[in-house]
Amino acid sequence: MKIIELEPRGQGTTSVDLEDAIVTFVTRYNYSANCWTLDLIDAEDNPILMGLMLIPNIDVLIPYAEQKELYGSLVLVEKETDDYQDPDRLGVDTKLIWYAPGEEINILT
Repeated sequence: MKIIELEPRGQGTTSVDLEDAIVTFVTRYNYSANCWTLDLIDAEDNPILMGLMLIPNIDVLIPYAEQKELYGSLVLVEKETDDYQDPDRLGVDTKLIWYAPGEEINILT
C-alpha cells in the first residue's frame, strides 16, 4: 500500500513509481460531475486510461482487468463524507491509495 501524493490544483501532474512501472498521474476537477478525474499515462507519454472518476472507496481499475493486473488498484479515501466533491480537498482531506497487483484492499470506513 502506498499513498499517492496529489495536490488540489486545477490540473496536477505527478510521476509515480508503481514498482514495475513509472506512470504519470494527471488530475483535473470536473465541475459538471463534482469530482476529480484521473488520467494514467505511461513512461513513453502514451495514454493508459483517461477520465477515471475518483469516487471514494472504489477501486477505479476494477473495470479494466488488464491494467489492474499490471498496475494494481487505486482507491480514493476521504476524511469526511463528500470531501471528494470539493475542488480544494484533493490530497488534503482525500487520499489516493495504491495497492500492488494481488495485494488485498483494506478500506477503513
